[in-house]
Amino acid sequence: MHETIEDINVDFTDYYHEHYNEMYYVAKRIVNNHYSAEDVVQEAYIKAYNNYGHLIEKSKCRAWLRTIVIRTAIDYYRKHTKYETVSVEEGAETGQFLRCPKSCVENQLYWSFEQAQISGKIEALPQSMQAVLKMKISTDGKDQDIADQLNISLSAVKTRLHRARKQLKAELETANL
Repeated sequence: MHETIEDINVDFTDYYHEHYNEMYYVAKRIVNNHYSAEDVVQEAYIKAYNNYGHLIEKSKCRAWLRTIVIRTAIDYYRKHTKYETVSVEEGAETGQFLRCPKSCVENQLYWSFEQAQISGKIEALPQSMQAVLKMKISTDGKDQDIADQLNISLSAVKTRLHRARKQLKAELETANL
């Protein structure tokens, strides 16, 4: 016996109302924002509705839906926290000021001294890591483009970048930068 579209709609609508609050709180714990959590739950329910016909065991629907909400929330969180954007006014209100090297001679000297130290630390890295890191910094290119230019594999580029950043971070921490 096959379910009709109307049966699926009624069943899913009831299920939506029954579990909405729980799914909202699951999403909110991940994204830490009321409006974002509502968006995540909405998107998750759309995904679930589109794939509801493929669900074999209807008794496991709650766990299935919860998994969809969690994965959707994690994707949303990763996408929106990749780069934190703060306005200048908001930063000033919270006590965060932008460092501007052209504001005065003292800041310019400090900025150039800091840049020289970082450049020196990069020069101290092994040649293979140095080449990959310099290309990444200067061109902000994709890893695949760097791999093609250096004629190495993509995994080698990623490994060298990771190791170079890790080593550079350790060096800078010991130098108290």
